[in-house]
Amino acid sequence: MSTIEHVILVHGAWADSTSWNKSRALIEAAGLSTTTVNLPLTSLAADADVVSQAIAAAPGPVLLVGHSYGGAVISEAGVHAKVAGLVYINAFTPDIGESALGLTALAEPSLMSAEIRIDQAGSSSLTYEGVHEGFAQDLSAQEKRQLFENQRPTAVAALTAPLTQAAWQDKPSWYLVATLDNAIAPALQELMVKKIGAVSDHVNAGHCSMISKPTVVADLIIRAAK
Repeated sequence: MSTIEHVILVHGAWADSTSWNKSRALIEAAGLSTTTVNLPLTSLAADADVVSQAIAAAPGPVLLVGHSYGGAVISEAGVHAKVAGLVYINAFTPDIGESALGLTALAEPSLMSAEIRIDQAGSSSLTYEGVHEGFAQDLSAQEKRQLFENQRPTAVAALTAPLTQAAWQDKPSWYLVATLDNAIAPALQELMVKKIGAVSDHVNAGHCSMISKPTVVADLIIRAAK
């Protein structure tokens, strides 16, 4: 397959594409072009469809990168023929029939798990504590405030939807474990690395590692592309 020159960056729940800004700048400085998507966060199928459209529009073979819930999305959408590899940034890696949220039962509950609130419409959001200490504990006060104020409701149905296909079964994968993650337990991340047979690395960061440690995140993505 031709050299990978394009990277598609997929955010997780309660977030948007701006969460990739720091890492994206470093990836592009290394000579790779990028696309960031804004997931609707309404269903796994809808989110995967948005990524599939981005893959189809991208030049040449692509590297798919997913953070958190975005790992489930790239696992579903990554079977596309143009996808050459997958990078999981402290992300969920469900198998066929498994969901992102379902994988959390394999480890002790994280600090953030108690701070998820669900409304009558089935949309979930994070409390102030959930963002400041669970989602983004190692970010600046300004970054925490922005994440809390700009968080996007995420359908519980998206988080609990079982995958119908799992691209990591047939495509090379890389995984960055965040050792200070208060949203997805580091022990669970280690289990997922073994499960999918990914090339792995570690970063001393919380859940939003692409914001707090963008150089480490970008370096792994660049290595995977090469």
